[in-house]
Amino acid sequence: MGVKCTNTQQELDKMFLGIANIIREEILRTLQYLGEQCNKRIRDRSKEESWIDRTGNLRSSIGYAVFAHGKREMESAFKVVMEGKEGTETGRQYVRELATEYAKVYALVVVAGMSYAEYVEAIESKDVLASTELWARAKIEDYMKRTQERAEKRINKFLAAA
Repeated sequence: MGVKCTNTQQELDKMFLGIANIIREEILRTLQYLGEQCNKRIRDRSKEESWIDRTGNLRSSIGYAVFAHGKREMESAFKVVMEGKEGTETGRQYVRELATEYAKVYALVVVAGMSYAEYVEAIESKDVLASTELWARAKIEDYMKRTQERAEKRINKFLAAA
């Protein structure tokens, strides 16, 4: 018994490209959502949970970017807090520098761009990124499972319409 495919190579290429685009979109959507959640966890803490803002630079330097094979697909706003314009620029620059480290994967990169962020965590015992990184690592598997489910639904609709 033989099975014959009646689709042209061009039709098959279009179908596979459509499927790949759906998967890509869903991965980026999930990483952006996780980045937003991380941003909120870090930037919007009560005074008891956070460090004391003197200049606003550290809080302004906190943000994220989502990369797809080295290309920055989206980036948080790096909103200025108090007079923290330097922090905003430093955070953005730090994200740009990290792009080369993620040339072969999809990645969410969350940063505190000011050089003294480590000092605040280590010496002042104030949480900057540490607890949020642990939280994100615990959540990513569940988030990606939901991403897969959304992608599968979209792919099934796409194939049914083709």
